Amino acid sequence: MVKTEFFWIKKDPEAPTITNAKNFDRKNYPYLINEEIFSKLDDAVAYYRGRITECDILFEPTFLIHDRLRDFFGFLEPDLDFKGVQLYKNEKPKENPYPMYWLPFLPAENIFSEKMQLIRGVPEKIILDEKKIPDRRILHGQTVAADIWILNLEAAECLLRRQPIGIILEKISVA
Repeated sequence: MVKTEFFWIKKDPEAPTITNAKNFDRKNYPYLINEEIFSKLDDAVAYYRGRITECDILFEPTFLIHDRLRDFFGFLEPDLDFKGVQLYKNEKPKENPYPMYWLPFLPAENIFSEKMQLIRGVPEKIILDEKKIPDRRILHGQTVAADIWILNLEAAECLLRRQPIGIILEKISVA
């Protein structure tokens, strides 16, 4: 029996999105990353235009965590692998921030309940299957159209103490 609560890491609707980025799109960084894709990726440099506000987690083109949270995620889940992406601004690079983000990889698992309803492959509400939940603080699952990262209560509380920018945590059900 599961003795904790779980929370879905979601993008804050008010969080900015990086646009007009060279080498930083879904062609180079697909939304859904599997082991084969991850193994072919190298640490990279990408260039962007416009304004960037450094969010702690980016959701587009894929799930990326800011450098300040890399060690935290690695501590919570030692099996995570990472590939780095350094972002540079095309115009006046010396005057602008150049944040470092990390692409985490943890194989996606079938952790969802059959009761979970999908709309075009995206969950309306996540329901975990109590019998399929591994004993970990970070869970990763995918549907055909959604990359889903989940924290247990302990990990969610630790993340919130770091006052993350650009995310919300949504409590999810276990059946």
